Amino acid sequence: MVESPYYADVALAVYMKIKALGQRPEGCTAGTTVLASYLGLSRSSVERGIAQLRRPGPDGVIELPVNQRRSLPGGCGTTAQRRVRPIQRDERFIWLPVAACEDLTPRQLRAYAVLCFAQVQRIPLTEGELAGHLYHHSGARAGTTLSAVSAGKVVDALEDAGWVTVLRRSGVQGRHQFIAHDVPPAPGSTQPSSPVESTSPSSRLDEGSGLEAGEGSLATKEDHRIDRPDDERRPDSPAVGEVQVDKGARPVDNSGSNPAQDQAQDGFALRAEQELPRSQASPAARGHYDGPPLTLHPRIVEVLEPVQVLYERANTFMQRRIAREVGRQLDHGCDSERLRQRLRSRFAGVFLSDIKDPARWLMGVALPRWGCGHLACESGVMWPSGEPCAACADIRAARRRELERERRIELGQCPDHGLGGPGVTCAECVPPAPRRPVLGNAAAPPAPADLSVCRECGCRIRLVGPALADRMCRLCREASRPARAVARHPGPARRCSGWRGETCDRPAIPTRSVCARHRARELRAEAAG
Repeated sequence: MVESPYYADVALAVYMKIKALGQRPEGCTAGTTVLASYLGLSRSSVERGIAQLRRPGPDGVIELPVNQRRSLPGGCGTTAQRRVRPIQRDERFIWLPVAACEDLTPRQLRAYAVLCFAQVQRIPLTEGELAGHLYHHSGARAGTTLSAVSAGKVVDALEDAGWVTVLRRSGVQGRHQFIAHDVPPAPGSTQPSSPVESTSPSSRLDEGSGLEAGEGSLATKEDHRIDRPDDERRPDSPAVGEVQVDKGARPVDNSGSNPAQDQAQDGFALRAEQELPRSQASPAARGHYDGPPLTLHPRIVEVLEPVQVLYERANTFMQRRIAREVGRQLDHGCDSERLRQRLRSRFAGVFLSDIKDPARWLMGVALPRWGCGHLACESGVMWPSGEPCAACADIRAARRRELERERRIELGQCPDHGLGGPGVTCAECVPPAPRRPVLGNAAAPPAPADLSVCRECGCRIRLVGPALADRMCRLCREASRPARAVARHPGPARRCSGWRGETCDRPAIPTRSVCARHRARELRAEAAG
């Protein structure tokens, strides 16, 4: 239910409260009004959550199978009896305190459940991965996940409420470490209580140990050699690429002896009023870093002198990364004075109040080299001569030409010459008008270059195929062939019968009673209608 996007956040809160009240023999008999008062929600929200739990989920399982109406012996109705289904052994689940559903909003409750599950399974979780389990259930963005920024706000609200402790940049690979608590700490208390690890100096009431030293607390000695590799008391993993810091490598303080630490080193149990040694305390109690202080090479200190005020504001993890980046550039041949000048010039170009994250600004803005592929180019200026870089000048000129071309295209002008406009052709790009051939017959209109006039009937023809050789149309070509054949055979030849009262002595077409010229006129008359 926690990881399924089908169930709304309010359904999870209603499920937790019904399951807690259903532990009684008679089950959960609280009405929707009572449940709404417990959860701090409206009655309609609780009813929507119950209705969603009564419907089959994506896997076909009904989370609230028992929702039976009841009535009193006199016939008056009363609240319904509800029970959730039992959890199977092969299902993934997490035990959560019932007080969380009453103290947190439904969205904060789902985020708290995800953090608890990740803590028990020892899964390093980021705010972006947490956002993948939180969904919008209404509005235009229904069904989509929250952004990492919204998930960070939910985590901040959980931290303010005391249900989660966030250790900034103290987890694996510099991630935040989230510690979920069974019960939020009391106001003014700095000792978090967690289902995985607790640093409270006082014992719990159900552990059989008194609060005072002489109330019968049993001393035990554990054999850590048989502990599992995922022992909860092991120290946090160091930053990536760092060597694990042993307890003996910490700075030694001989100013005074700590009896609690001496007894812990001897293998005896601690009394209730004694404090745990710093090396055995939880990450929340001992801070973000427990190793030796960070030391830098003198050449790195000299390079970082212009931005020392920003470097000191970064945490130990980011200070180490910044120092490594400076050392890497120095090892690759970059001059220390050149790197120092780069930091000075870029820091002088911004206001200190505009730098929200000093470590991120140093790693992403101040330290990277800007320029072309030439190693001596420093933001378009050659080091150390100070002359302009020719390659960068060519790149800027090409970029300006490209921007000018895009601007001309938007204005509708010629991209190459910048002339013309919308609907106006560029004068430099207009090709010369082609010259058409002048025909011998002045009355006929000029024909294109691939058209001509039949030398027999005067109709227009296209110069393709046999017309390229005889300059005749197909009808005249067919008419000329039978005429030669009739000349070889004796006998009278048919003459043209004329057209529209005109007489003609030309030979007629074999398939028609008129000559080729009068046949062309007939075709033009038919085409004209």
